[in-house]
Amino acid sequence: MKKAGAAIQVKTKAKYEQIAKDAREALRQDERVRVPLPEYGRLSVDRRLPFLALYRKPSATPDPGTDQFVTTEASYLFASGNASLRQEIAEVVRSVCEVAATSFGRVLLVEIWTRPDTHPPVTTGDTTVRPAFRIFCSRSAGDQGSLVDALTRALQRGKVSGASSRVETVTDPRQFPRRVRPVFSPPQAEQLFCVQLGIEVEPIFQLPDREGVYPELLRGLRTHLGRALKQTFFHFAQNYTSHSPKSYHSLGRRAVVQAVYKVDEQLDQISRGFDFLLELNPSQPTAAWTAFRRSNFEKPPALTYQPLPLDPGLAKRQLYAIPLERIEDPGIAHLFRQKQDELDRQLTMLGDRGTKNFLLGSMQVYGRPSTGLLRTAEEIFERIPPSSGGESGSRGLRAEEFKQRAEQELAHYRALSKSFEGTAHITSDIVGGLMVSRGKLLISPNSRTPPARVDALLQHEIGTHVVTYFNGKSQRLAQLCNGLAGYEELQEGLAVLAEYLVGGLTPARLRTLAGRVVGAKMLVDGATFVDTFRMLCRYGFGRRPAFNMTLRLYRGGGLTKDIIYLRGLLSTKAYLETGGELEPLYVGKIATEHLPIVLELQRRSILRPPELLPRFLEDPGSQARLERLRSGMNLVGLLEK
Repeated sequence: MKKAGAAIQVKTKAKYEQIAKDAREALRQDERVRVPLPEYGRLSVDRRLPFLALYRKPSATPDPGTDQFVTTEASYLFASGNASLRQEIAEVVRSVCEVAATSFGRVLLVEIWTRPDTHPPVTTGDTTVRPAFRIFCSRSAGDQGSLVDALTRALQRGKVSGASSRVETVTDPRQFPRRVRPVFSPPQAEQLFCVQLGIEVEPIFQLPDREGVYPELLRGLRTHLGRALKQTFFHFAQNYTSHSPKSYHSLGRRAVVQAVYKVDEQLDQISRGFDFLLELNPSQPTAAWTAFRRSNFEKPPALTYQPLPLDPGLAKRQLYAIPLERIEDPGIAHLFRQKQDELDRQLTMLGDRGTKNFLLGSMQVYGRPSTGLLRTAEEIFERIPPSSGGESGSRGLRAEEFKQRAEQELAHYRALSKSFEGTAHITSDIVGGLMVSRGKLLISPNSRTPPARVDALLQHEIGTHVVTYFNGKSQRLAQLCNGLAGYEELQEGLAVLAEYLVGGLTPARLRTLAGRVVGAKMLVDGATFVDTFRMLCRYGFGRRPAFNMTLRLYRGGGLTKDIIYLRGLLSTKAYLETGGELEPLYVGKIATEHLPIVLELQRRSILRPPELLPRFLEDPGSQARLERLRSGMNLVGLLEK
């Protein structure tokens, strides 16, 4: 048995030696290294970088979740902390550090572990959980003062679960926990031009028995610590090495592990299994109007729908079988978790279609009209009289004529990009005049578009919805095409903004957006279809426009989505007034809150800038209107010449 054990040990050591050798050679060629370790762990180095994040798992006690603190980085190693493998792990670390030091002059090795001797409860009375860190360093091993200060400041920035971090510094090497003595002795580190730091994390994210974790706390700490590490690596690169990164974001990984694309593909398959809004469109809306009119507007129409193309319960089972926990990148993982939650809620709504429960799901996804939004809607009604006219009527472009104009607009973008495949179709499957579904412009056969509104609607539907669809489709992540969670508010805000920028945001259009808000308030307050219809008529809307507006609100069982048009316009306007750039918002179907993550992924070359921009942005008149909007005028003021 001893001989067999010895043979296994020799074989294992040989594997570590080979990993160290292969890693050294690959990094000299600036190639990516990603390899599992024989006993436990992984070495992953995206490219030559002047740092390495390290975690060694204790062999005697459980330590769940701590390895995830290093996997956020572009250069990391997590491995067994077994004393018998100490030299083998050190050799793998050495192989990375030697190449980095040769390339950049110095290398930073940061090891992370959890504090083994304390574990406070998650809550103590009303006391909020407070993250705590201890930084271990040796001031004698080179001038680390500014580096430790930079790490301290980075850890103190931001909050985890609403609490600021407590940070201490330990400069006496004798106080290092015995099981996590530095990988290299001071002479070895000096010879390697390696600066070593240790970060001890208070294990507030672990269950009391250390057999599991609190997922939300772990995610919060992981994001917080990951940002602090990148900022510290940036400070080190700028002040201690020959490397000059443009920002700390550029030190993130450029390569994306296969798990990201696999999860993205699985989410994409579920997203494409149904078209949420199309599944909510009532069948034969014209017949519904006829029946309502024949009842002298006293009896709400009986709404019917096309059969669902999927089983919501089965789709949910597939949705939650997707292994999101395999995503190492916290930013991408956050986007995917949000999308998973939104798909779950949408599937629940489809299962509840036609029932009272549908409205509850709608308010979870789209919210309800806020007091401020209602106040804005009422102000619009006060300042814009009903005599402003309607948006449609017997006069105007018929469906076929509008389709011809749409084809001309689509041809412009086809000439700019071979991948642009936008099309226009006339169909009776939609409520209202126009709708975009997966890059296709759908036109109601009964639609009539006033000449003054044609360009505005083309820019709303094609210049915004179709363009962002194909911009998202050109990205490596399908979610930019399907839409990140909550993307619709920004989409509709941009689309209505486009109407204004081409001079087509009319008083009647603004009244319609306000009518959708007050109608949604009636809906969530329990008003009937007929009550809401009558109320909109009292606000000055014609019977057919009031019916269409009410039908949009009550479809499915009560859909509050239409409040996002005015809400989105207001939030987009506020974003631009504070200096926000317009062009990045066209990268795909995103929400404003996603912009920092999207820009970070662009800096890391995972996402690209928008391939196409709306052509109206090249128009001097549109640019003048944009500057006018940035000046801070209210919505009604934008209509004044």
